Amino acid sequence: MSPDAFPVAEENPFRGSTSVQLEGFGDTTQVGTGPPRPPVHVRRRINEQLMEQVHRYLDHTGDSSTRGRVLALVGEFGLGKSHLAAQITDALRQSTPTPALWVIGQPSVDMRSVFQHRVMSPRDDLEAMADFMQAITDYYADVTAELLEQDETGRLGGARDEFLSGLRDRRLDPHKIARAFDLDEELIHSHLRRHLRGVTDHRAFATALALLPNQTYQTDIFRWLSGEAPSAPLQQRGVTQPIQGIQGVLEAFAVFSLVYGQSDRPYALVLDEVDKIVEWTTQDRALFLNAFEMLVNRYINQGGLLVFCVRPDLWSSLPASLHERVLPLWLDSWERPATEDLIKQHLLGSGRVPQDKSCAPFSDPAVGQVVTLSDGVPRQILRICEGAWDHAALGGSPKIDIEAVHEAIRTTHEKRPMSEAARRLERVLAGDQWWHNAPPRDLGDLPGPPGSGEPRWIEVTRTAWIVVLPVRSLLTRSGVADIAGFLGHARDIAAASIEMLVVVNGHACRQMRRQVADATGTMPLVLDDPRFDIALRSGVQSLAERLRASQDNTVLEKLSHRLDVIQGQQQTLLERVDSIDHSLDNPRVVSPAPTADSLDERLPEPVRALFRDAQEALDRLLDEGEGPRLSLVPVARTAAGRPPRPRRLLVDDSALRCMGAVVLARRLLGAFREAVVGWWEAADVPAGGTEPAGRDQGELFAICRGFEISLESLPRLDRGGADPLSGTPAPATNPGERAQDRLVHLADRVLRELGDAFSGGSAPRL
Repeated sequence: MSPDAFPVAEENPFRGSTSVQLEGFGDTTQVGTGPPRPPVHVRRRINEQLMEQVHRYLDHTGDSSTRGRVLALVGEFGLGKSHLAAQITDALRQSTPTPALWVIGQPSVDMRSVFQHRVMSPRDDLEAMADFMQAITDYYADVTAELLEQDETGRLGGARDEFLSGLRDRRLDPHKIARAFDLDEELIHSHLRRHLRGVTDHRAFATALALLPNQTYQTDIFRWLSGEAPSAPLQQRGVTQPIQGIQGVLEAFAVFSLVYGQSDRPYALVLDEVDKIVEWTTQDRALFLNAFEMLVNRYINQGGLLVFCVRPDLWSSLPASLHERVLPLWLDSWERPATEDLIKQHLLGSGRVPQDKSCAPFSDPAVGQVVTLSDGVPRQILRICEGAWDHAALGGSPKIDIEAVHEAIRTTHEKRPMSEAARRLERVLAGDQWWHNAPPRDLGDLPGPPGSGEPRWIEVTRTAWIVVLPVRSLLTRSGVADIAGFLGHARDIAAASIEMLVVVNGHACRQMRRQVADATGTMPLVLDDPRFDIALRSGVQSLAERLRASQDNTVLEKLSHRLDVIQGQQQTLLERVDSIDHSLDNPRVVSPAPTADSLDERLPEPVRALFRDAQEALDRLLDEGEGPRLSLVPVARTAAGRPPRPRRLLVDDSALRCMGAVVLARRLLGAFREAVVGWWEAADVPAGGTEPAGRDQGELFAICRGFEISLESLPRLDRGGADPLSGTPAPATNPGERAQDRLVHLADRVLRELGDAFSGGSAPRL
């Protein structure tokens, strides 16, 4: 079906389809003109689970005491709890035989009015009244058999056992037997009342049920069981008050369950909108819950079916004993397939729609927006579709697009102007002394997001602010980006900590709320939320505490850092004081640094000449230098009478580097000499012997290798030297080359000489 061919201008198929009201009577007579609109039921898993429980109850064939069950339809507003309850009542009323059924649309503090005018009573259903009478007659037969069994006069004769079995098998009329054997009627009623007191603890119910077999009282008793005041004859027999109050009405349903349970007939109670008790006083709510728990136990024990609808918050707060005996069936949000099915059924009005049918005139993106912005709540889906249809019809559009869906949400939810939203914010916050301050410096001209109201600035401290920003319905990502941009600019400009609380004057789905929370760090509030005032006060208080805690943490961090610095300084000072004390207590005699001559004498004999040659080569290079000798002899005169000109000596960078390398090489050679001496003198020499004991050849290798790699990091002493790949080097001729040659081969020669002399073998090669 093409969207362009669908008659959008026709009657809106979604109007009047968003709610269901349960009725206590099964009257389906259509009042007015036109055929009734067929009910729409979308097949989902929860429907199958619920109807499976109902059919298992109706088809139960075992002991009736094992048939009872209590079901709780648990879900948020608009998820279809009442629709499911209506399905249950329809299924029960259409079943054969029809069970006794009581339906309460919503509980009330004035339960007598509900019981009297809005609930099916025994006299309203002839079959139910007959079952009620039969159950009481069965009780009457049991009492009569009990009295005859106790009779010792012998007037029953040989048929005694037959009479008793006939009464207990319900084959004989107990009234005729009582008259035939002249049994005392008052005695029977007394025993019957005592027997019924085991059924119900309420004296008035026991008395009324005991009198019910007596035709004189039947009309008055059924009127009393329907909620009317007791007649004078009943008052004379002890029934003085009508069935009233929460306790009395639920007690009446418990008695009905016991009576019908004895007749082995199915019976059910459907109770919608149990959440209404949240609005009651604490005393009335506690009274209802106590009586309701008693009713649940009776229905389970006596084979009844009780179904009630409740929101998750109230369900969680119910006693644990109820949770143990009640089976909860949870309703969740609808996904896209179920949403499309709901739209199709309302469009075509022909029950379940084949999957290949489209949702025309709704475009595919429009259906996606309906799914997202409705949070999968059927009631919201239908309201959005109704508004989008009206918007498209007014605009003469042949199809319903995303803009029609957005306009439907704005029309439905944005009924309060932004000025009124600002006044409500001021009224709520002023009650907790949160004043509307001027914005922080440099933020007075900061524009708000498009379509938003005036930001309300709240000063928590001199450097901490809360901004309450009222905005229109959050429908697109761009709206969230505008909010994030406003907060980012405010934080960049102001030299203060800023937290934002977004107040939506309209609609915000879960997805948009999460995006705002990710952008601002706070969950937005919706002005139409019944708990908005409490949520706003709590939100501002929480943000104020967050800002104060953040500033306290910043101050604490600064103090902690400063204390760490001071502690470090104190530790350094204490260490220096301890060092001074130690120096004063243990004075150290500074010995002069060993000279090269003294170290030469302490060197091992095989390497003394090697170190001496290297030292002499470096000394000669330092004295003579590299290249021609320097001269400051003045330049000869060029003309008569003129004084001689001074000579300017130029030293290039390579010469400076070479002389610096010579100085460093001399220091490196001294360190090498000192390390070898230390290695040599580290081991003890046996008395009268020259061979060292226990010297570590590995340590000598490390010393020599250290000298070699350190020398490689110095500039060459011969201003470049020969290419290592040019073959065998020529003999050294100038001082630089001689010094470089001595140093390059010194480490290897020292290692070889000492290894050959003291280890008896070859030393490792470098």
